[in-house]
Amino acid sequence: MKRTLTMAATAVGTFLLLGLLLSPAAQAQQNQGQGGGWGGALDQLNRAVNPNTYENEQRAREEERLERDRQNTRERRLEGSSSRDTDRSSGRSEYSRWSDNDLRDQFGRVSDEQRQLQRERRAIEDEMDRRGISRR
Repeated sequence: MKRTLTMAATAVGTFLLLGLLLSPAAQAQQNQGQGGGWGGALDQLNRAVNPNTYENEQRAREEERLERDRQNTRERRLEGSSSRDTDRSSGRSEYSRWSDNDLRDQFGRVSDEQRQLQRERRAIEDEMDRRGISRR
């Protein structure tokens, strides 16, 4: 009885699996690359089983985004660097040529980074206090 039930469940599972693999809708969803299909399901399962890995990946993506933003900022600063000298002599900031949106975006990014650094510093200070380490 148990063996028959196991074989029946396996057959139904195989049938469903093959149906999904062969259906054009499932193939289209897998090819979208937006986390759909089996890839998306596996990602969800992996996040459920290994939440720390997902957080590390998320943190790495955030760090990559911040690095790209920093690089873009550096490139923007280097553009027209000869005019920067003129701006400084006239008392204008290096940000005077930035658009309003760029300034808001940069302010938001710097604020986010500052909050993150403050959280990390507090966590480090707490751990140092817990261990009795002086901060000098």
